[in-house]
Amino acid sequence: MYTARTTTDKDGSHEQLFREADAIYEGWCTHPAIAALQSFNRHFSSRPLTRSELLLFLASMAAFNRHTIGGIAILAGRLSDQILPLLPKVGHEIGACVLDAAVDEYGLRETITHLELARNFSAYLGISTEEIEARENACSMAVELGDALFSWYRERPVAFSLGVHTASEITSVEEFIPWHDIFLKFPQYRLSREMPEFAYLRAHHVHEPDHISSAKRCVTRYLDVLPGEHGRLREGAQAYLRLYRRMFHQLNTEIFG
Repeated sequence: MYTARTTTDKDGSHEQLFREADAIYEGWCTHPAIAALQSFNRHFSSRPLTRSELLLFLASMAAFNRHTIGGIAILAGRLSDQILPLLPKVGHEIGACVLDAAVDEYGLRETITHLELARNFSAYLGISTEEIEARENACSMAVELGDALFSWYRERPVAFSLGVHTASEITSVEEFIPWHDIFLKFPQYRLSREMPEFAYLRAHHVHEPDHISSAKRCVTRYLDVLPGEHGRLREGAQAYLRLYRRMFHQLNTEIFG
C-alpha cells in the first residue's frame, strides 16, 4: 500500500524535487536515441527530400503518432485515478500537467486539432491523406513503435506510461525545433512561417517547450507522492527511447543511406 507524501515549498523540499527531476531528465536527454535523431536531423538539414523520401518520412511520423493523442488524454485520467485517493484535494493537478499537452493536440487553445494540421501540412507538400495513412508507406520501426504506444499509454502501470510520455515530450522538442527551421530553409518546400499550412510546425515550435515544463512538473509531483514508482517510470522511458532510436536509425539509413 502506498503512503502519500505531500509537496510544500518549505525548507527547500520543492527545489530538491526539481533537482531530482532534472537528474532524471539529464539521463534521458543523453540517451543514444537523441543522438540518432540528431544524426537524422543533420542529414535532413543538408538537402530537400524527394517526394518518395518525404512520403516515407511523413507516413512514418503518422504511424508513430497514431495512438499518442488519445493516449495522452487517457493517461491524464489514469494519473488522477491513481493520485486522487492519496491527495483528494489536489490530486487532479498532477493529471492536469499531462492533460495540458492534450489540450494543444486536440486543438482546444488556438488551432484545429494537430492531426488536422499535420494532414493539411502534408497535403500542401503533395502527399495525400490516403498515402499518409497507408502503413506500408511508413518504415517498419515507426509502425512497431506506434502500435506499442497504444498499450503503453493505456494498459501498462501508470508510472510506466508516465515515463513513456515524458520521454516522448523530450524527443518532441528535439524534433520540432529543428524541423521548423529545416522546412523553411529549402525553397523547394514552398513554405513560409505565416502560411496556414505551416501551422503544424509553428504550433509545435511554440508549445513543445511548455510541454517539457509540464511533464517535468508532473514527474516531480508524482514521485513526491509515489517515490516507489521511480523504477517503473524509468522503465517506461527506456522502452520508448529504445524503439525510438531504432526508428530514426532506420529512417536515416533508408532516406540518406
